[in-house]
Amino acid sequence: MTRDAWTILGVPPGSPMEMVRAQYLRLVRQNHPDQYQGNPGAQARHEEIMKEVTWAYREIIEGRARAKTVPPPRPPGPRPSRPAPNMKDLQCHAHGRWAVGFCTVCGTPLCSRCDEALTGYCSAHRPGAFWS
Repeated sequence: MTRDAWTILGVPPGSPMEMVRAQYLRLVRQNHPDQYQGNPGAQARHEEIMKEVTWAYREIIEGRARAKTVPPPRPPGPRPSRPAPNMKDLQCHAHGRWAVGFCTVCGTPLCSRCDEALTGYCSAHRPGAFWS
């Protein structure tokens, strides 16, 4: 037996959230187990009803939230390929060493020899001496 959240709450599928919330609150007021403290059998039965109602409400809320955040499925077929990165773009142009950073102005790859102080600027964009 599959559970249907819309049937448990007693609202038609696709109802506006205001209607779903109002029905949920009405069912909570009707079936809250604290109203039946003197009758343990009724209290246990209403606890089960509350679990079902809470499950249904969360299922609807999370389903709507999921529908807003999950991107639509991609169409079938081959995936577009990305061009492979050029390894020369990751090496320092002056020394041929692997870059440890890139110039924040022009994006030139910088090795530790080019930018010993790790300032983030190539020699063309480096501001004046830091220690004067």
